[in-house]
Amino acid sequence: MSMVKQVALAAVVVVMGCVGIIALILTLVQHHLVDLPHRMQYGMVFDAGSTHTSLYMYRWPGNKENNTGVVSQMLVCDVDGDGISSYAQDPPGAGLSLRKCLDSALAVVPGNQRRETPVYLGATAGMRLLQLQNHTQSHQVLEQVTKVIQGYPFDFRGARILSGMEEGAYGWITINYLQESFIKYTFEGEWVSPKGRKIWGALDMGGSSTQIAFTPGQPVQDPASTLEPKLYGYQYEVYTHSYLCYGKEQAMRQLRVHLLKMSGSTRPVKHPCYHLGYNLTLTLGDLYDSPCVARPVTFDPASEVTFTGTSEPLRCLNQMKNIMNLTACSLAPDCGFNGVYQPPVSGNFFAFSTYYYTFDFLGLAPQSSLSQATTTIDTFCKRTWDSVADTDINWTLGYMLNLTNLIPSERPLVVTGVQHGQWAAEVFFIAFAVFLSLLVLAILLLWNPRGNTTSDAITL
Repeated sequence: MSMVKQVALAAVVVVMGCVGIIALILTLVQHHLVDLPHRMQYGMVFDAGSTHTSLYMYRWPGNKENNTGVVSQMLVCDVDGDGISSYAQDPPGAGLSLRKCLDSALAVVPGNQRRETPVYLGATAGMRLLQLQNHTQSHQVLEQVTKVIQGYPFDFRGARILSGMEEGAYGWITINYLQESFIKYTFEGEWVSPKGRKIWGALDMGGSSTQIAFTPGQPVQDPASTLEPKLYGYQYEVYTHSYLCYGKEQAMRQLRVHLLKMSGSTRPVKHPCYHLGYNLTLTLGDLYDSPCVARPVTFDPASEVTFTGTSEPLRCLNQMKNIMNLTACSLAPDCGFNGVYQPPVSGNFFAFSTYYYTFDFLGLAPQSSLSQATTTIDTFCKRTWDSVADTDINWTLGYMLNLTNLIPSERPLVVTGVQHGQWAAEVFFIAFAVFLSLLVLAILLLWNPRGNTTSDAITL
């Protein structure tokens, strides 16, 4: 019986060995490495403009395309109240005004990613003007918004005043990204640089400044007027300039001051750009409350002046030319206005912000010829005030795209996989090997032939 037991055990052991080898082979061959989908990353930018503030939230896959994130917008939140520069006399109010939008962001970003989600605040021309007027007040406003944002569980990267060149360049990046000029998603599911790419110029107008940005078709004579962003592996040369004080609100302020000066003692002051029947009354303190206009040596801030509309579009255009120096230029003819160097424009342009709102109101968006625009504006401006009805592209996406270059890519999570049939075979043979192991253990524990007991007794 002992011999039978040994043969049975040997047979089981051999079968176990074969099953184990088969399972090992199945485990090692024909494996596939698979990258798991990248986790989404998030980022936020506060656009602190001269008339209002908005929060834009973006997200992109953890991997990059040539070190730049493929970014999409997922949330826009408009901050209640005016721009943060309006809180010069109440800096804490500027910070408190951001809470509603920060709470909205808190509800959107996954809890385990909040600490690594960058938040930026970029202030534009309104704060640039406040900084010129009162550096201490502008610093206090930024200090208070910083204090509030730091109270939230995000990765706050700072609040600062953007230069005009930066604002213009980021708008240019936004336009060309949305037009797929930098990168394009193919039907094959790949991101590629488009062939024969068309690079657009950008025109942006806010309340206090207006920007132009484009890639010149000839060498730039003034290197200080260019920026060189690197996006998706390519370096670009972008001419950009910001005309401070020539946004909608400040340009109109300049025009009112000019008309008041030209009117002498005539009252009310006739305003050709206002509709017939429209009247605007301001104190001189409000009228001159800006570094964009020259104050008289002496004046009564409480004194009032009324501007009355005359609906004269041609005269309006000519008066606007009076506040823009179109002749002085040290590098003529390569000039914009006010003596600012500008290379000859090239290519097509996208106009946004106040340009868009105005053209959309007039029914000229998304595209119209110059003659059509001129005719429509002329017709509208000749209407009386009684007959006029009372009625999201910006720089922030470009800002986030540029900053994603500074955020490191995540390393992909890799898993090892096999085909379903191979997996089933592995499971079967491994389970069979376990079964045989248990069988051998049972034989060793339970098989106790009587012959062994008799033999032992005789020996003794």
